Amino acid sequence: MPKQEDGPFVAYYENGQLQQKGTYNGGKKDGPVEFYYENGRLKLRGTYNDGKKGGPYEKYYENGQLSAKGTYNDGKKDGPFESYQKDEILLEKGTYNFGEKCGEWIEGGETVTYDPCPPDLEDGN
Repeated sequence: MPKQEDGPFVAYYENGQLQQKGTYNGGKKDGPVEFYYENGRLKLRGTYNDGKKGGPYEKYYENGQLSAKGTYNDGKKDGPFESYQKDEILLEKGTYNFGEKCGEWIEGGETVTYDPCPPDLEDGN
């Protein structure tokens, strides 16, 4: 897909199905974006700020089930996060602090404790 400087963008699969949509600002993705599988189901919904992931996002498996959800800040995971297997079993759940796990996490059914989260992220656990 050719890069553009400003404005909305859309891309399609060869079968005509929407592949992705969003907006460029100054040649960088900026604002809400959505990516789709070739079968038309949502693959990812998120937000970019000045070309970096920023804000809530959700990823899905091709069958439509949730794969992961969380928040990005300046391109790094930051805040509550959850990920799931294709059979909807929780893989992990916890809080990120600028890309680093903090506080209590559930990982593979076990509770794992990392360094404490900053007070402004504690409500995410």
